[in-house]
Amino acid sequence: MLYLAFIAVTFCLLAGFIALTHYETRSGVRFFAPRRIALDEMVERMHFIVEHVDLAAFLREEMQHAAHIVSHAIVTASLQAVRAIERVLTRLVRHLRSRSENMEVPHESAREFVKTLSDFKGTLKSSYPGVPEIE
Repeated sequence: MLYLAFIAVTFCLLAGFIALTHYETRSGVRFFAPRRIALDEMVERMHFIVEHVDLAAFLREEMQHAAHIVSHAIVTASLQAVRAIERVLTRLVRHLRSRSENMEVPHESAREFVKTLSDFKGTLKSSYPGVPEIE
């Protein structure tokens, strides 16, 4: 039953096409003329491409271009992932090093450092001859 519906629709469309063609021929008016002209131009262009273009070479070149784009995207994504992992590992190593250095090195108090600097400054003053004042 479904086949009969498809056949009936096909015959109706064929009859409509024939009636429309007959009406356009008799009256000299084309329905949807700008769209039909654009469609005709597109069909002519496609026909020219099919007749004159080496489709195998065209497809090969397009596949190479697509492969280049895909591989570039994959490499870029993998590089970004490696850099993200590198940042995480760098922070981890920096944290671990600072922790181990803090544990190994005994801290000197700031007072001892200031005392050492004061002693050194006093040594410099005593070993350096005075500059005569110019009057």
